[in-house]
Amino acid sequence: MKNKKSVLIKNEREIEIMRENAKIHKEVFEEIKKMVRPWVTGYDVDKLCWDICEKYNVLCGFRGVYGFPANICISVNDCVVHGVPSKKMIFKDGDVVKFDFWVKDKKHWLNTDAAFTMIIGEGPHSLEVERFLKVSQEALYKWIAKATVWNRVGDIWNAIQKHIESHGFHVIKDLTGHSIWYNLHEQPYIPNFGKAWAGEILKENMTLAIEPIVWFGSWKIKDKWWFEIYVADGSLGAQFEHTIVVKPGYPEIII
Repeated sequence: MKNKKSVLIKNEREIEIMRENAKIHKEVFEEIKKMVRPWVTGYDVDKLCWDICEKYNVLCGFRGVYGFPANICISVNDCVVHGVPSKKMIFKDGDVVKFDFWVKDKKHWLNTDAAFTMIIGEGPHSLEVERFLKVSQEALYKWIAKATVWNRVGDIWNAIQKHIESHGFHVIKDLTGHSIWYNLHEQPYIPNFGKAWAGEILKENMTLAIEPIVWFGSWKIKDKWWFEIYVADGSLGAQFEHTIVVKPGYPEIII
């Protein structure tokens, strides 16, 4: 199916379809959290995603996009995004792992996109790493709170940058959030940094995938990459993401 032309404002029927996608999306994330522990592989998680989507007759949206060979992006430690799961990807106690998943329904071809980060295992973890993940997730909700009618995209990116940097961490400046609809990545794009009062004015029923991508150390990524993108200094990364609908008050979090 050819991609449809991007439209900023979605109708209620389209939003309801995205809500239906989100129910499957939530089940995928719940099952991943139950499954993942040391010695589980990225392949195991990838197969789980496929099996759940087959059960509901929807697509694992990442497969085949830009040639991506898997159903879910799994990025471990210093891999920032777009990690390719495999049998060689064996989780270890203390790994910081990002799970980024995308559901597309087969009838209407509408999308939802979301991500979360977790520490593998139940043993003691560095308090600083736990603080890092807490601050990263807080940034997502500070960002979402700004995604209200008549604010600008710049109000969102400014909120996340201030929160992350005030705690001594860094945002990845090369990667952004985005609008989402029939295509995964649509305009307006939403960087994780910048000035308030800049960019697109937000309007009711715009659908956005908001995703702060945060690094413990440097904000720079390695110059050469395939799908997998790594931070230049080898430090830990975090990614949290929701698909939301812009509303006059607090936005609706679809997934």
